[in-house]
Amino acid sequence: SEYGFQSFPCFETVKRYAPLPGDRNITSEVMMSHQRGGEHANNLIKSFLLFEYHEPRDFESFLYASQILQGDAIKTAIEAHRRDKGYCWGSLFWQHNDCWPVASWASRDWYGRWKAQHYFARPAFDDILVSPLAEGNTLNVRLVSDRRKTVRGKLRITVMDMDGALLSENTRSLTVAPNASRNVYSADISGLLHGCARNRAIVVAEFTTDGRRYANIGYFVSQKELELPEADIRWSVGPAADGYEITLSSDRFVRAVWLALDGNEHFEDNYFDLVPGVSKTVRVATTLSRSEFDRLLRITHLQQTR
Repeated sequence: SEYGFQSFPCFETVKRYAPLPGDRNITSEVMMSHQRGGEHANNLIKSFLLFEYHEPRDFESFLYASQILQGDAIKTAIEAHRRDKGYCWGSLFWQHNDCWPVASWASRDWYGRWKAQHYFARPAFDDILVSPLAEGNTLNVRLVSDRRKTVRGKLRITVMDMDGALLSENTRSLTVAPNASRNVYSADISGLLHGCARNRAIVVAEFTTDGRRYANIGYFVSQKELELPEADIRWSVGPAADGYEITLSSDRFVRAVWLALDGNEHFEDNYFDLVPGVSKTVRVATTLSRSEFDRLLRITHLQQTR
Protein backbone atom coordinates (compact mmCIF):
# COMPACT_ATOMS: atom_id res chain seq x y z
CA SER A 1 0.00 0.00 0.00
CA GLU A 2 3.02 2.27 0.18
CA TYR A 3 5.85 2.66 -2.33
CA GLY A 4 8.16 5.32 -3.67
CA PHE A 5 11.19 6.14 -5.74
CA GLN A 6 13.76 8.85 -5.18
CA SER A 7 14.80 11.78 -7.34
CA PHE A 8 16.87 14.91 -6.93
CA PRO A 9 15.23 18.31 -6.76
CA CYS A 10 15.65 20.69 -9.69
CA PHE A 11 18.86 22.64 -10.29
CA GLU A 12 17.45 25.89 -8.85
CA THR A 13 16.87 24.13 -5.53
CA VAL A 14 20.21 22.32 -5.57
CA LYS A 15 22.04 25.62 -6.15
CA ARG A 16 20.68 26.85 -2.81
CA TYR A 17 22.67 24.23 -0.88
CA ALA A 18 25.39 23.42 -3.42
CA PRO A 19 26.43 26.86 -4.69
CA LEU A 20 29.98 25.98 -5.77
CA PRO A 21 30.76 24.21 -9.06
CA GLY A 22 32.83 21.66 -7.14
CA ASP A 23 29.76 20.67 -5.14
CA ARG A 24 27.78 19.72 -8.24
CA ASN A 25 28.35 16.01 -8.29
CA ILE A 26 25.92 13.56 -6.72
CA THR A 27 28.74 12.07 -4.62
CA SER A 28 30.16 15.39 -3.34
CA GLU A 29 30.14 15.95 0.41
CA VAL A 30 27.40 18.57 0.15
CA MET A 31 25.20 16.46 -2.11
CA MET A 32 25.63 13.39 0.08
CA SER A 33 24.63 15.37 3.18
CA HIS A 34 21.44 16.28 1.32
CA GLN A 35 20.66 12.69 0.30
CA ARG A 36 18.08 11.15 2.64
CA GLY A 37 18.98 7.57 1.68
CA GLY A 38 22.76 7.88 1.48
CA GLU A 39 25.02 6.13 -1.03
CA HIS A 40 22.57 3.25 -1.52
CA ALA A 41 19.84 5.62 -2.67
CA ASN A 42 22.22 7.43 -5.03
CA ASN A 43 23.22 4.12 -6.57
CA LEU A 44 19.57 3.12 -7.04
CA ILE A 45 18.79 6.36 -8.89
CA LYS A 46 21.86 6.09 -11.09
CA SER A 47 21.54 2.38 -11.89
CA PHE A 48 17.85 2.58 -12.76
CA LEU A 49 18.40 5.75 -14.75
CA LEU A 50 21.16 4.21 -16.85
CA PHE A 51 19.10 1.04 -17.32
CA GLU A 52 15.90 2.81 -18.38
CA TYR A 53 17.22 5.93 -20.16
CA HIS A 54 20.29 7.23 -21.95
CA GLU A 55 23.07 8.60 -19.77
CA PRO A 56 22.56 12.34 -19.12
CA ARG A 57 25.30 14.55 -20.48
CA ASP A 58 25.92 16.71 -17.38
CA PHE A 59 24.94 17.30 -13.75
CA GLU A 60 21.95 19.52 -14.47
CA SER A 61 20.62 17.03 -17.04
CA PHE A 62 21.06 14.24 -14.50
CA LEU A 63 18.89 16.08 -11.95
CA TYR A 64 16.17 16.60 -14.57
CA ALA A 65 16.34 13.00 -15.84
CA SER A 66 16.12 11.66 -12.28
CA GLN A 67 12.77 13.43 -11.96
CA ILE A 68 11.47 11.89 -15.20
CA LEU A 69 12.59 8.49 -13.90
CA GLN A 70 10.76 9.07 -10.61
CA GLY A 71 7.64 10.35 -12.36
CA ASP A 72 7.54 7.44 -14.80
CA ALA A 73 8.08 4.95 -11.96
CA ILE A 74 5.19 6.27 -9.89
CA LYS A 75 2.92 6.68 -12.93
CA THR A 76 3.65 3.07 -13.93
CA ALA A 77 2.79 1.81 -10.45
CA ILE A 78 -0.41 3.84 -10.10
CA GLU A 79 -1.68 2.71 -13.50
CA ALA A 80 -0.85 -0.94 -12.80
CA HIS A 81 -2.68 -0.81 -9.47
CA ARG A 82 -5.70 0.88 -11.01
CA ARG A 83 -5.87 -1.53 -13.94
CA ASP A 84 -6.14 -4.29 -11.33
CA LYS A 85 -9.20 -2.75 -9.72
CA GLY A 86 -11.21 -5.56 -8.21
CA TYR A 87 -8.05 -7.19 -6.91
CA CYS A 88 -6.29 -3.97 -5.86
CA TRP A 89 -8.45 -1.21 -4.39
CA GLY A 90 -5.92 1.48 -3.64
CA SER A 91 -2.53 2.98 -4.41
CA LEU A 92 -0.53 5.16 -2.01
CA PHE A 93 2.85 6.54 -3.06
CA TRP A 94 5.43 7.89 -0.65
CA GLN A 95 5.79 10.86 -0.33
CA HIS A 96 4.18 14.24 -0.87
CA ASN A 97 6.69 16.76 0.48
CA ASP A 98 10.07 17.28 2.17
CA CYS A 99 11.13 18.65 5.56
CA TRP A 100 14.30 20.25 4.11
CA PRO A 101 16.09 20.60 0.73
CA VAL A 102 17.12 17.04 -0.11
CA ALA A 103 17.12 14.20 -2.62
CA SER A 104 14.16 12.08 -1.58
CA TRP A 105 10.95 10.28 -2.49
CA ALA A 106 8.94 13.54 -2.35
CA SER A 107 6.87 14.78 -5.28
CA ARG A 108 7.38 18.42 -4.20
CA ASP A 109 10.66 19.76 -2.89
CA TRP A 110 11.27 21.83 0.25
CA TYR A 111 10.52 25.10 -1.58
CA GLY A 112 7.22 23.78 -2.91
CA ARG A 113 8.46 23.26 -6.45
CA TRP A 114 6.58 20.46 -8.16
CA LYS A 115 8.74 17.63 -9.41
CA ALA A 116 7.75 15.63 -12.49
CA GLN A 117 6.20 13.03 -10.17
CA HIS A 118 3.64 15.53 -8.86
CA TYR A 119 2.54 16.38 -12.41
CA PHE A 120 2.53 12.71 -13.50
CA ALA A 121 0.51 11.51 -10.51
CA ARG A 122 -2.34 13.96 -11.09
CA PRO A 123 -3.73 12.43 -14.33
CA ALA A 124 -2.80 8.92 -13.15
CA PHE A 125 -5.13 9.47 -10.17
CA ASP A 126 -7.93 11.19 -12.15
CA ASP A 127 -11.45 9.81 -11.82
CA ILE A 128 -11.09 8.11 -15.21
CA LEU A 129 -7.88 6.53 -16.46
CA VAL A 130 -7.23 5.35 -20.00
CA SER A 131 -4.14 3.16 -19.89
CA PRO A 132 -2.40 1.76 -23.01
CA LEU A 133 0.03 -1.10 -22.45
CA ALA A 134 2.12 -3.10 -24.93
CA GLU A 135 2.20 -6.72 -23.76
CA GLY A 136 4.27 -8.91 -26.04
CA ASN A 137 2.79 -8.54 -29.53
CA THR A 138 -0.50 -7.08 -28.30
CA LEU A 139 -1.52 -3.54 -27.49
CA ASN A 140 -4.16 -3.48 -24.74
CA VAL A 141 -5.99 -0.38 -23.59
CA ARG A 142 -7.76 -0.49 -20.26
CA LEU A 143 -10.31 2.03 -19.10
CA VAL A 144 -10.67 2.52 -15.36
CA SER A 145 -13.53 4.47 -13.82
CA ASP A 146 -13.81 5.62 -10.21
CA ARG A 147 -17.18 7.22 -10.94
CA ARG A 148 -20.21 5.87 -9.13
CA LYS A 149 -22.38 5.98 -12.24
CA THR A 150 -22.10 4.29 -15.62
CA VAL A 151 -19.79 6.13 -18.00
CA ARG A 152 -20.55 6.45 -21.71
CA GLY A 153 -18.12 8.03 -24.13
CA LYS A 154 -15.91 7.73 -27.19
CA LEU A 155 -12.54 5.98 -27.29
CA ARG A 156 -9.95 6.96 -29.87
CA ILE A 157 -6.72 5.04 -30.39
CA THR A 158 -4.15 6.72 -32.65
CA VAL A 159 -0.80 5.19 -33.58
CA MET A 160 1.72 7.51 -35.24
CA ASP A 161 5.41 7.72 -35.94
CA MET A 162 7.72 10.29 -34.36
CA ASP A 163 7.08 12.71 -37.23
CA GLY A 164 3.33 12.59 -36.69
CA ALA A 165 2.49 10.42 -39.70
CA LEU A 166 -0.68 8.44 -38.98
CA LEU A 167 -0.11 4.68 -38.94
CA SER A 168 -3.51 3.52 -37.71
CA GLU A 169 -6.60 4.86 -35.99
CA ASN A 170 -9.61 3.33 -34.29
CA THR A 171 -12.63 5.07 -32.80
CA ARG A 172 -15.49 3.44 -30.95
CA SER A 173 -18.30 4.28 -28.53
CA LEU A 174 -18.32 2.33 -25.30
CA THR A 175 -19.80 2.01 -21.81
CA VAL A 176 -17.98 1.32 -18.57
CA ALA A 177 -19.72 0.19 -15.39
CA PRO A 178 -19.42 2.19 -12.15
CA ASN A 179 -16.21 1.76 -10.17
CA ALA A 180 -14.76 -0.72 -12.64
CA SER A 181 -11.74 -1.56 -14.79
CA ARG A 182 -12.37 -2.87 -18.29
CA ASN A 183 -10.14 -3.84 -21.20
CA VAL A 184 -11.67 -1.83 -24.04
CA TYR A 185 -9.20 -2.38 -26.88
CA SER A 186 -6.79 -5.11 -28.02
CA ALA A 187 -4.88 -5.29 -31.28
CA ASP A 188 -1.85 -6.94 -32.82
CA ILE A 189 0.99 -4.42 -32.71
CA SER A 190 2.48 -5.30 -36.10
CA GLY A 191 -0.91 -4.64 -37.68
CA LEU A 192 -0.98 -1.20 -36.09
CA LEU A 193 2.54 -0.18 -37.11
CA HIS A 194 2.35 -1.12 -40.82
CA GLY A 195 6.10 -1.60 -41.08
CA CYS A 196 7.18 1.23 -38.81
CA ALA A 197 9.80 0.23 -36.23
CA ARG A 198 8.50 -0.07 -32.67
CA ASN A 199 11.05 2.43 -31.38
CA ARG A 200 9.80 5.01 -33.87
CA ALA A 201 6.12 4.92 -32.89
CA ILE A 202 3.80 6.04 -30.11
CA VAL A 203 0.15 5.38 -29.28
CA VAL A 204 -2.21 8.12 -28.11
CA ALA A 205 -5.24 6.79 -26.23
CA GLU A 206 -8.11 9.24 -25.64
CA PHE A 207 -11.48 8.87 -23.98
CA THR A 208 -14.06 11.65 -24.14
CA THR A 209 -17.13 11.76 -21.91
CA ASP A 210 -19.36 14.54 -20.58
CA GLY A 211 -17.24 17.15 -22.32
CA ARG A 212 -14.00 15.97 -20.66
CA ARG A 213 -11.05 14.45 -22.46
CA TYR A 214 -8.79 11.92 -20.76
CA ALA A 215 -5.61 11.06 -22.64
CA ASN A 216 -2.47 9.01 -22.20
CA ILE A 217 0.56 8.18 -24.34
CA GLY A 218 1.97 4.68 -24.61
CA TYR A 219 5.08 3.18 -26.15
CA PHE A 220 5.98 -0.12 -27.79
CA VAL A 221 9.51 -0.29 -26.40
CA SER A 222 11.36 0.88 -23.29
CA GLN A 223 12.32 4.54 -22.90
CA LYS A 224 15.97 3.73 -23.60
CA GLU A 225 15.06 2.07 -26.89
CA LEU A 226 12.95 4.98 -28.15
CA GLU A 227 14.49 6.77 -31.11
CA LEU A 228 13.59 10.28 -30.01
CA PRO A 229 14.22 12.69 -32.89
CA GLU A 230 15.53 16.23 -32.91
CA ALA A 231 12.52 18.51 -32.82
CA ASP A 232 11.66 22.12 -33.55
CA ILE A 233 9.55 23.43 -30.67
CA ARG A 234 7.66 26.60 -31.47
CA TRP A 235 6.11 28.74 -28.73
CA SER A 236 4.17 31.94 -28.26
CA VAL A 237 3.17 33.88 -25.16
CA GLY A 238 -0.01 35.75 -24.27
CA PRO A 239 -1.32 37.47 -21.13
CA ALA A 240 -3.22 35.51 -18.46
CA ALA A 241 -4.93 36.47 -15.20
CA ASP A 242 -1.93 36.05 -12.89
CA GLY A 243 0.86 35.96 -15.44
CA TYR A 244 1.07 34.47 -18.90
CA GLU A 245 0.00 31.53 -21.00
CA ILE A 246 2.47 29.84 -23.27
CA THR A 247 1.41 27.79 -26.28
CA LEU A 248 3.83 25.21 -27.62
CA SER A 249 3.85 22.92 -30.65
CA SER A 250 6.40 20.70 -32.34
CA ASP A 251 7.02 19.16 -35.73
CA ARG A 252 8.08 15.89 -34.08
CA PHE A 253 7.34 13.97 -30.91
CA VAL A 254 8.97 15.45 -27.81
CA ARG A 255 9.26 13.63 -24.49
CA ALA A 256 8.93 15.34 -21.09
CA VAL A 257 8.98 19.07 -21.91
CA TRP A 258 10.05 21.02 -18.81
CA LEU A 259 9.30 24.74 -18.62
CA ALA A 260 11.24 26.90 -16.15
CA LEU A 261 11.80 30.58 -15.42
CA ASP A 262 13.56 31.87 -12.28
CA GLY A 263 12.67 28.83 -10.18
CA ASN A 264 9.88 30.43 -8.13
CA GLU A 265 7.06 30.13 -10.64
CA HIS A 266 4.33 27.52 -10.92
CA PHE A 267 3.24 26.19 -14.29
CA GLU A 268 -0.22 24.60 -14.28
CA ASP A 269 1.23 21.66 -16.23
CA ASN A 270 4.81 20.62 -16.87
CA TYR A 271 7.07 17.73 -17.93
CA PHE A 272 4.49 16.91 -20.61
CA ASP A 273 4.92 15.20 -23.98
CA LEU A 274 4.29 17.09 -27.22
CA VAL A 275 2.54 15.19 -30.00
CA PRO A 276 3.44 16.41 -33.52
CA GLY A 277 0.97 18.99 -34.79
CA VAL A 278 -0.97 19.23 -31.50
CA SER A 279 -0.50 22.47 -29.58
CA LYS A 280 -0.32 22.64 -25.79
CA THR A 281 -1.25 25.77 -23.80
CA VAL A 282 -0.03 26.18 -20.23
CA ARG A 283 -0.62 29.02 -17.79
CA VAL A 284 2.02 30.24 -15.37
CA ALA A 285 1.60 32.58 -12.41
CA THR A 286 4.41 35.14 -12.34
CA THR A 287 5.05 38.84 -11.76
CA LEU A 288 7.80 38.97 -14.39
CA SER A 289 7.53 41.54 -17.14
CA ARG A 290 7.05 40.23 -20.65
CA SER A 291 10.65 41.02 -21.59
CA GLU A 292 11.94 39.23 -18.45
CA PHE A 293 9.66 36.29 -19.16
CA ASP A 294 11.00 35.90 -22.70
CA ARG A 295 14.59 36.23 -21.47
CA LEU A 296 14.31 33.74 -18.60
CA LEU A 297 12.08 31.06 -20.16
CA ARG A 298 13.92 27.75 -20.54
CA ILE A 299 12.49 24.77 -22.41
CA THR A 300 14.15 21.42 -21.73
CA HIS A 301 13.18 17.98 -22.99
CA LEU A 302 14.54 14.45 -22.79
CA GLN A 303 16.09 14.49 -26.27
CA GLN A 304 18.44 17.29 -25.16
CA THR A 305 19.96 15.43 -22.22
CA ARG A 306 22.07 12.98 -24.26
